[in-house]
Amino acid sequence: MRLRLTPSKAAGIITILGTFVLCQAQNPAAPGRSKPLPPPVAPTGPLDPRVDQILTRLENRQIDDLHAKVSWKLRYVLDLEEDAITKNGEIWYQQQKPVAKFLISFNNRVSGGRLHKLDERHMFDGRWYIEENSETKTFDKREVRRADDPGDPYRLGEGPFPVPFGQKKADILRQFEVTLGQPGANDPPNTDRLHLVPRPGSDSYAKYAVVDVWVAREGPESGLPVKVEATKKRGTGEVDSFITIEFKQAELNRGFSGSIFKLEPKPGYEVYEERLEPAAPPK
Repeated sequence: MRLRLTPSKAAGIITILGTFVLCQAQNPAAPGRSKPLPPPVAPTGPLDPRVDQILTRLENRQIDDLHAKVSWKLRYVLDLEEDAITKNGEIWYQQQKPVAKFLISFNNRVSGGRLHKLDERHMFDGRWYIEENSETKTFDKREVRRADDPGDPYRLGEGPFPVPFGQKKADILRQFEVTLGQPGANDPPNTDRLHLVPRPGSDSYAKYAVVDVWVAREGPESGLPVKVEATKKRGTGEVDSFITIEFKQAELNRGFSGSIFKLEPKPGYEVYEERLEPAAPPK
């Protein structure tokens, strides 16, 4: 096992999970310390009552555990549609004490119109972020949270894993200007579309132009984001790429064993480990 001190590949999974602060994948807060929320920014005008209703439904959706099919698609602005890269797999998320855990497992990748087998996993066990990749035969393990850290690693604007559900309406409005998106031909059925534009000075402003989120309107998935489209920017401010994430066949609050959140390196895999620096002694 080698200790690697260079930045880890955590950006991949956070981009997969992130909807509201995707840019934290590229520039996360210092591990082991919760980043304080910025001062609230008042909306520039009255909030559309329909937007308020959707954000309330999103905040109030109780998710103790989640299992769903997930797809992640990346297309660069100069690419043709057939040049896009899509990864398909499953996600598991479970509330535990002191913090929730997640696992994403990809079993195939589509690129250039061809299907490739894939065995790629990403997991956060409450302390360690782990990425396992069969193509590179690597097992990356990064400590991102201390056991006694009181912060919420999933809270928008605070933690490194802003999952797309259970976010507080006030946090979303602090980071984004939110309007009702226009219906489109590719909208998932029975959903409402929110159009989010990062506010200047927010975590997302330098990295993303817009983020569109489709929230289920009714049924067992009510209040769950089922699709996300993010338009990413270069450092120059020009559009660089488009990321689309979809959750399908979601099973909510049905329960499953927490033993799924265990990953060990396979024989022959190279293991990289990155630990947090020792905590500074109290003054």
